[in-house]
Amino acid sequence: MKHIKAFGFALILFIIFVWIVLFIITKIIIPVKLDIGQSLVTPNVVELDLSEAKKLLRNKGFVIQDSLVIDWVKTPKFPDRTVISQFPAAGKIVKNKNRVKLEVSSGGQLVVIPLILEENAINASSKLKQIGLEVSYVKKKYGLYAENTVVKVDPEVGSKVLKGSLITLYIESEVEDINVESDTLDSVIEDSEDYENGQENDIETLEDILQNN
Repeated sequence: MKHIKAFGFALILFIIFVWIVLFIITKIIIPVKLDIGQSLVTPNVVELDLSEAKKLLRNKGFVIQDSLVIDWVKTPKFPDRTVISQFPAAGKIVKNKNRVKLEVSSGGQLVVIPLILEENAINASSKLKQIGLEVSYVKKKYGLYAENTVVKVDPEVGSKVLKGSLITLYIESEVEDINVESDTLDSVIEDSEDYENGQENDIETLEDILQNN
């Protein structure tokens, strides 16, 4: 009888021990190890450098080595290693084991707009083209400088822009109230002399425009 009671007591202790072990494994060890059930809010990492994006995701609780997927996209519109897009979108509530997909630029070089104020428009345009920039211009009478001089640049001198960006040159003209704009220097535009007479002629180069004014 004593042996039966001892066995029964031992069995109860064993069952309790097994239950405790299972409880610790299922409720503590596994959730901590796998982060089961932990919800996270996806931060906004678009336009951040990839290293900054990873740091932000890690600070928000994401396990980078397990959950981050990177697709490299060749584009001149964004600097190298800049995050272009993300999925899930910023503000979404996800499990921290959900994958975060980032599209990251693999190409896009920044250049600095040189000092071209008060220069001849042809020389200024040449300098911009040499560093890989596109050029458009506005030509009108400011009354500040000599004919065909660059009065203003947009974006301004010293700005860092991506190669291939469009830069606008504002050029001094002797003609009143003439505001000619073009998308590129080789676009067809209105000749300013004929503009005064209500006529339009095609001019194919900036040099022609400057000479004809």
